[in-house]
Amino acid sequence: MKFPILETERLILRQLTLDDTQDLFEYFSLEEVMEYYDLETFKSLEDAQQIIQHFNSEFEKGKGFRWALQLKSDGKVIGTCGYHNWYKEHFKAEIGYELNPLFWRQAYMKEAILPILTFGFESMRLHRVDAFIDPANTSSEKLLTSINFQEEGTLRDYFFEKGKFVDAKIFGLINR
Repeated sequence: MKFPILETERLILRQLTLDDTQDLFEYFSLEEVMEYYDLETFKSLEDAQQIIQHFNSEFEKGKGFRWALQLKSDGKVIGTCGYHNWYKEHFKAEIGYELNPLFWRQAYMKEAILPILTFGFESMRLHRVDAFIDPANTSSEKLLTSINFQEEGTLRDYFFEKGKFVDAKIFGLINR
């Protein structure tokens, strides 16, 4: 399968390439971006190259999709969004995303997620999309509820990240 390219008013959603290394490193190296992420803050361009290769490997294995969020205006990649933990037999996947803080609170992620959800329900035949967030990540919670995800509860000590157990709020969106 060829990686799908999606388009919005301000963004081109496309497969990540190693040419995106610098743009990803720019924000993955920031503590405020990595505060709720399950990885350590990036220390080198190699870290960014590895995550690009990981996301593309998951696509090649049929386990998910991770789109680069590229600005139409200047070609800069400002974030990524996509599916992982795709369980085809259960018609469900998890959605994940992150965004360069220079572009926070400008509705870029909402603009990107909507066509990605449409792709998931129509092309991937998903019935359910899950999102796990840190309970303190109120911006992510606002985003999810604004696009009709329903909070389903808090899973205590659900993930082990950065040397400690952390809670996760689970949100779900059902294709009805």
